[in-house]
Amino acid sequence: MGEPQIRPATAVEIEADWREFTGGPPVVGLLREYEPADVEGIVWFDEASGRAGLVTWWTDTEHAEIVSVHADPQGGGTGTSIMDAAEEELRTRGVKTVVVATTNDNVRAFNFYIGRGYRLVRLHLDAMDRVRARKPGVASTGRDGVPLRDMWELEKNL
Repeated sequence: MGEPQIRPATAVEIEADWREFTGGPPVVGLLREYEPADVEGIVWFDEASGRAGLVTWWTDTEHAEIVSVHADPQGGGTGTSIMDAAEEELRTRGVKTVVVATTNDNVRAFNFYIGRGYRLVRLHLDAMDRVRARKPGVASTGRDGVPLRDMWELEKNL
């Protein structure tokens, strides 16, 4: 059994991940819409535990947006490991500030980011209307029947 493997994600892997977790491209982010070719990312895999994850980002010199984070299983440390690796990669590229958004129903993700040093900087009211205009299949209710309306924007200084 070896160490966990971290490597760049391919556009094919990113597209497959997005199809599974977001209904496919595009991903409607805070800054713009993203196609797999627009972003970079890393894949994290631990053969010993079977844990896996993928994180993608878009960067513009000193700023980055985390576009997607998926970890399997949730709550097993994979998200922390892959975010550590992604933030380290962004730091080495000179990124100073990173933003990430999550929907108003995703308290688990919100708490995950807050616990990692992110701060809530904006509430984007009715942001999910913009997402649904582009992706009509996005549900109107989220976890626990919460109306899926807004996005929380969080920011971290690296």
